[in-house]
Amino acid sequence: ENKIGDNLSDVKTKNRSLVLRLIKKKGFLSRIELARITGLTQPTITNIVNDLIKAGLLIEVGTSETKAGRKPILLAFNDQAFYVVAISFKKKGFTVALTDLGPNILYRRDSNYSLLENTEMTLVELQKEFIHVLEYATQSLSLILGIGVSVPGPADPESFTILAHPVFLAHHNLDLRPVLREYDLPIFMMNNAYAACLHETWGGKAKEARSLVYFMVGETVGAGIMVDGKLYQGTDQKAGEIGRTSINIFGPRCVCGNYGCTELYCSTKSAVEKALEAAWLGKSPFLKKRLREKENTLTFQDLLEGAKNKDPVCREIFTSLGQYVGIGVVNLLNLYNPEVLVIGGEIALAKEFIESSVQQVIEERLLYRDYTSSKIYYSQWGEDVTLLGAASLVLDRFIAGELGRF
Repeated sequence: ENKIGDNLSDVKTKNRSLVLRLIKKKGFLSRIELARITGLTQPTITNIVNDLIKAGLLIEVGTSETKAGRKPILLAFNDQAFYVVAISFKKKGFTVALTDLGPNILYRRDSNYSLLENTEMTLVELQKEFIHVLEYATQSLSLILGIGVSVPGPADPESFTILAHPVFLAHHNLDLRPVLREYDLPIFMMNNAYAACLHETWGGKAKEARSLVYFMVGETVGAGIMVDGKLYQGTDQKAGEIGRTSINIFGPRCVCGNYGCTELYCSTKSAVEKALEAAWLGKSPFLKKRLREKENTLTFQDLLEGAKNKDPVCREIFTSLGQYVGIGVVNLLNLYNPEVLVIGGEIALAKEFIESSVQQVIEERLLYRDYTSSKIYYSQWGEDVTLLGAASLVLDRFIAGELGRF
């Protein structure tokens, strides 16, 4: 049977968690404001706040303005109270970092080793970089709460396994426990898009949102979905695969086996492929020169630089890319009607070049466009959003009281 009652210890943890969550999301609150928002009595709030200050989780940071009487003392969340090891895998390479509870990146190790190309060597490199991060944090090892891991494809968080995926890990599932478990730290794992979605609720423009869709567009395309304040990942934790939906049933075959997938049209990889074609055909002097300088390779950053230099071909590629991103946004808005939709991943770096074409597609194609109240934002975190998302996995569990630290 499921237990439905709460003992006194559970109630204390829930109330402390509530106070921490409110202050972390609001930034600054007084004891009076906490009592008003939570409905808890002033003495209860005083006891909770005193305990959290003693634990080093809250700090007093001055006073708020009032018209009369004593000025209430403001409380803030202490981001430096504990630390997190964050690991973010991408299609090409990975990053291991130490963060505080901001989360802010304090130290990082980047590697170009790819699980898609060499699984064994990547795991050896992962262990090496992981040790480097722990050595950096030698004086604070007891303050590390856990390890957060974000991956581009599907993952099984119960077994800490990255699941086989044709785009990322082609041949077999990969258990990370042999590399990470020997350090006796809690491990939390999640798909990149969902980790990014979670981070936006802690550090982005969606702190107050109860429903959120994070539309991640980079070399791969996916979505993280939050409904009523909770992540919705589906029965097998594989929801949000917007990149695997067909927008052209007669389109080219995707690596996943489907045809005309969204990812083939609105990923940054597709934009780079167009840039390469334009360079080879001599349509863009800028891209042709860059191709020669870089020994026949181009990156999304090259395309961005070309657009910033007003190269017409680069601008045209971004206009087309924005139209397909707009189609993805319309499909997600029609499906989920979220309070907030965040466009993020590498594509957010190109906001100034895609925003108008994205908006035009939304205005032309969104159902009920005259009545929608959904807000659309571009993520401010750039390519580090998945790394910060990995840290946010641990932050979220910590504030929920699941790590037993308060």
